Order: sequence, then C-alpha cells, then structure tokens
Amino acid sequence: MVTARSLHHIRWFYAAYFAAMGLILPFFPVYLDGRGLNVTMIGVMTGLLAAAKVIAPPGIGFLLDQHPHRWVQRFIITASLLAALAAFGIGVSEHLLLMGLLVLLFGIFWAAILPLTDGLSVSVSEAALADYGRLRVWGSIGFIIASLAGGLFLTGPAMQNLPVVLAVLMLVTAMAAGGFPVLDKKSPDGQQRVPFSAAFYRLLGVSFIMQVSHGAYYGFFSLYLAAAGYTGWQIGMYWVLGVLAEIILMWRWSRPMQQVAPAMLFAVCLILAALRWFGTGLTTDPVLTALLQCLHAASFAAFHVAAIAWVKRLAPEQRHTSAQGWYSAAGFGLGSMIGIMGCGLIVEAWGYAWAFYICALVACLGVPLARSLPGSRPEETT
Repeated sequence: MVTARSLHHIRWFYAAYFAAMGLILPFFPVYLDGRGLNVTMIGVMTGLLAAAKVIAPPGIGFLLDQHPHRWVQRFIITASLLAALAAFGIGVSEHLLLMGLLVLLFGIFWAAILPLTDGLSVSVSEAALADYGRLRVWGSIGFIIASLAGGLFLTGPAMQNLPVVLAVLMLVTAMAAGGFPVLDKKSPDGQQRVPFSAAFYRLLGVSFIMQVSHGAYYGFFSLYLAAAGYTGWQIGMYWVLGVLAEIILMWRWSRPMQQVAPAMLFAVCLILAALRWFGTGLTTDPVLTALLQCLHAASFAAFHVAAIAWVKRLAPEQRHTSAQGWYSAAGFGLGSMIGIMGCGLIVEAWGYAWAFYICALVACLGVPLARSLPGSRPEETT
C-alpha cells in the first residue's frame, strides 16, 4: 500500500544514500591518504568500490527476481545494516587486507540497494502514485548538503570520522526502507525465465556509452579546473551548479521526459553531452564553464529519469528487479569505470582537454545506437 508516509520513506532513503555518495566521491581518497595509504593502494581501494557496482546489482537482482516484493524490502534493510557494519569496520581495521575486504563488502551492499529502490520508485511512478523525479531529487539534495558539510567539518583529523558518518547514513537507509510502500507483485510461477529483448540490450549499450563519456568529468574535472587556477570553493560551486540543474529538471520535467520516445530523447541527450564535453575541453572561461555545467540536466538528469522508466518497460515483468541491476551495472558500474580509467591514460599522454574531446566523440558514437531504440511513446507501444 502506498501512503504519503511511505513515500517520505523513499525520499529519506535517497537523501541518506546520496549523502553517502556526496562524501565518498570527494573525500574517501583523502581519508585513505590520511590513513597512510600510497597512491597505488588508494587506487585499488576506490577500484574495489567501482568493481562492486559492476558485480552486485545484476547478481542480487537475478536472485530477487524469484521472490515476492517483500523479500526485496527485507534485503534492502539487511544490506543497509551490513553496509553500516562494514563502514564502521573500515574505520577500525588496521590490516590492509582486512580493510580491502571491508571496502569491497561495503561497496557490494551499498551498490545493490540503489537499483532495487529505483525499481520500486519507478513502479510507484508508473502507477501514477508519485513522480519518480520528485522522489529521486531528494538524493541530489542530500548529495549537495553532504558535500558542503563534508568540506566544512571533515577537515584535518576530523576526516578520520568519515567511516562513522557513512555507517550512520547506512543506518538511516535501513530505517527508511522499513517504511517503504509494498506493491503487489506476482509470485514466481516456475515457468522458464523470459529473455531480455534486443531493445533492452541496446538501451544498456546506450547507457554504457553515456557513462563512458562522463569519464573525464567524474575523474578529472576538479583537477582540470585547479590546473586552470580555480580555488577549491570555486570548483565546488561548479559541481553544485551541475547538481542544481539536475534538481530543477527532475522536479519540473521528470514525467514529460519519461513520456518522450527514447530514440529521440537519448539521441538529443548524447548530442548535448558531446557539446558539453567539447566545450569544457575548449575553454575554462568562468561564464562558459557555468553554462556548460547546466547541461548536466541533459547528460545526466533527463537521460537517467527516462532510462530508469524505459528499463522497466522493455524488460519482462518477472525480471524487473534484475533489469534495474543490469542498467546500474552497465552504466554507473562498467561505463564509469572504463571511462575514468581510460581518461586517466589520455590525461597522462595528452592532457585534460584531450580527455574531454575524446569523451565528446564517445557521446557522438552513441547517437546511432540511441536512434535504433523504440521511436514511440509508451502508450503507443502497449
């Protein structure tokens, strides 16, 4: 049953989950450096988090497809509690191997619960009980607040409190999941598993390409601006500007974006992403950089709110859970990992600007694949 209270629980989940992301992305490498790890080991530890995003979502989704919805809710609660325990363990572990194991376990539990919650949110949205974008936008708000608060309070020796803060946030996600709405879902009937369609796999391919094209941005945008002479707070404000553009689109235009045919919408998003990356490589002018950051509303927000809905529409009904897991793994897992690693090699060889130029080319290469997706609105495909 969906109630106003249960929808608030979804909002609190997103806020806490992405608050954790808002601390991990900018501060986890700094935390590891404060623990005495060298650059190589910092790369290994952050790589374990990326690997978990590739492995965990589709595997967990595959298992949960065979069980009623209540099992999904129980898993989110259990995984959140285990993630909290792993995060706390990271802070007290002294042995490098043990720390690596705990980082991997945290990454697995942390990565697995988001696509499961996204699947629930999309189901609620498709039933016209709430709008996915207006639920998910609380994650963007949590990300901004945590990033700004982390910059203010997690400085110097206080940085060693990062694992404790992450553990608390995971406890919040567990408590939030306890009040999630429960939707009717057909129990497994023992029939043969229905395969995914070719269109679904093409959607995964487009998502993969889009996230690969973000490699220079997520991996090296801050360093690029720092090399151009920007201060830390100025760099932070550019990141916030991108997230604010994301929030505005999700709040105002989420549902219309989900109703546009994917062949058109994803192609436009990829073209605007290519424009964003090419422009970013071309100039670090303050005004132009700010305008280019506003294109985050297209390259991420519009693309994601539409993709999360079309994943559900293109997947067989009994495989919705694993479908969301594959979407997360293909894009945010494998795509992000290859994009960031590849751009690291490009930056080392040719510099920051060329990394953005090549990311623009990658985005353009995804346009023909996007155009092969369904060219009809959802109501025209039923």
